[in-house]
Formats: sequence, structure tokens, C-alpha cells
Amino acid sequence: MKALIWEDGKKITLRDRPKPTIATENDVIIKVKYAGICGTDLQVVKGNETIVPNIIMGHEAVGEIVEKGKNVTEYQIGDMVIIDPNQYCCDCENCKRGITNFCTGWNGGLKIAGINVDGTFGEYFSCHKRYVYKIPNELSLEAAVLIEPMACVLNNLRAANIKENESVLIMGSGPMGALCQMIAKNSASLVIVTENSDYRRKECAKFCDYIVKSDELSIEMVREKNSGRLFDVIIDTVGNQMEHALELCEKGGRIIPMGMNKLYDCKLEPYQLISRGIKLIGASEYNMLFQDTIQTARRFSNLGSIVTKKYHITNYLNGFSDVLGYDIESGERREITQMKVVFEF
Repeated sequence: MKALIWEDGKKITLRDRPKPTIATENDVIIKVKYAGICGTDLQVVKGNETIVPNIIMGHEAVGEIVEKGKNVTEYQIGDMVIIDPNQYCCDCENCKRGITNFCTGWNGGLKIAGINVDGTFGEYFSCHKRYVYKIPNELSLEAAVLIEPMACVLNNLRAANIKENESVLIMGSGPMGALCQMIAKNSASLVIVTENSDYRRKECAKFCDYIVKSDELSIEMVREKNSGRLFDVIIDTVGNQMEHALELCEKGGRIIPMGMNKLYDCKLEPYQLISRGIKLIGASEYNMLFQDTIQTARRFSNLGSIVTKKYHITNYLNGFSDVLGYDIESGERREITQMKVVFEF
């Protein structure tokens, strides 16, 4: 089968790989229909995140069950399903405590498709039946492929505990930022968003109250739009905005760092947190939230519109270049022209 490989930990390459097989009687084999490019994949390409070399990339996907082990009775051949890439072990101490997102059962950590084991940027994917969920009839495949990132968003927004009289700043309007905006707008009294891409500002204007470039967001502007106050909740989906978030956070507010960038660090003065009562909340990835997220997704009829481009897997270079802001081969700068790109097979 064709698959995108993180070759030698240096570049993405399309290669032939053996089709996966049924390893246990509880396994299913899924023919992948759509697999989305995630922000984590982009950070890997940029050099800000590391994954195991020579594995198949990708961890957001939907597809059709084409084979199953004899113990799999909950699903039938032909069922369309969503894949949960975070394969918790169920046996370690953290899993038994109900915090499966902090599983230590796979060499001290969580087994994650596309990160430390083969992922979903291939024609077929195999996993235990516990990591698949049926797609409801009323949910399009374009919406269903967003369930995995939406679960991450839901986990972080629950940790933020946004109240109806509160103001929210969402930093960044990539797919995760857009999903944050859609959900937060249903809870908060005011949602302001930053985004430097002209294309994405235009796309996300419908999800929020105001959207501006990051350098246009000043304390004065915030107070003008927010009745003299700063933000009650700030969500950084970019991964490098902590200093700016601290400046714009109201006393008693919460900051949720959500974007992943291992190379970013910042100077943090605990006195600021103590004297202003600011809470930093690290919520990490979702914890068994797929069913809740599927139910939440049903409320958003325009969810699938976040997927703006589909590329055949053989056209992966254009797919990555469209959302990176530069040509993946030449490095030449180019405008971001898509919100969410998914590969099809």
C-alpha cells in the first residue's frame, strides 16, 4: 500500500508499505477514506516536534472496516468509523485511575498512531476495536474526520470552564483555533481571535466577534471592546504566545496553553500569577472523549466546512505546502490558502 513516511527523521516521502494484518482477534482493519493534516504534523516538518523516524505519519482519520477479528461483534464489515489514535493500555496505574491520556503502558508513555507507531497516512490502518467509533448517519465524513482534533479542543475548553458572562481570546485560527472558536462562541459573551493569515482571518470571521492580526491586539483595544476589562480566558493554539497572554489576562483569569512547540520557552514570574490570581491550565490531550465529541459535533451543521481541500495522497507536497505557508520542497514562502487539508486514498 502507499503511505507517507517520516523518512530517516528528516523528510516526508511516499513509499510502498505492507498492508497491515489482523494481529489479535479483537483487531479491525480500516480502509482509510480521509486523513487530516494536523498541527502536530506541521510542527514535525518545521522541526519543532519529533516523532519516531520511518513510521507512517498521520493520526486523524476516518474509513471503512474491511476486515475484523472473530471477537469483534460490535462492528460489521462496511461500517464507517472514526479512529482514535491514542491507544491507551487500560492496565497501567494512570489508566486504572481514569486518566488514559497519561497512560504509561507503552515504553513509559501513550502509544500514538503517527507519533511513535504507524499512523493513518496510509491506505489501510489496523488497531484494537476499542479505538474505533461508528460515524452517525447525520455526520458527514468531512465532519467526522475532525472529531479527533475536536476532542482535543473539547478537553481544553472543559478545563477552561468558560462561563456565559466571560470574555475569551483565542490565539491562532488554524483548524484547532477555528474549532475552539465555534464551541467557545456558544458559551462566552465575547470571543476575540488573532490570526496573521489573511485567508484564515476571512474564513474564521464567522466564528467569532472580532478577528485581528496578533500585533494589532493591544491592551487598549481589548479594554475598548470588553467594557474596560482584559480577558477572562485565553487559549493559545499557536504554542508560543505565553508572554502576550499574560499581558492580556484579567485578574482571576485562566490561560490554557494548547499549541505544541517543544522549542518554545518563556520567562515566567510566579509573582504575576500569585498577585493577579491567574491560573495556568495544562489540559493535555483528550481523555476518552470521542463519544462526547461526536454528540457535540451534531450541534454544528457547518463543522465539515472547516475541511477546505482534499488531495489524493500522491499530491501530498501541495497538501502540506497549502497549510505551512511555504513550499515544502523549495522552502519558498507562499500564502496559506487552506484551512484544513485532508488526504484521500
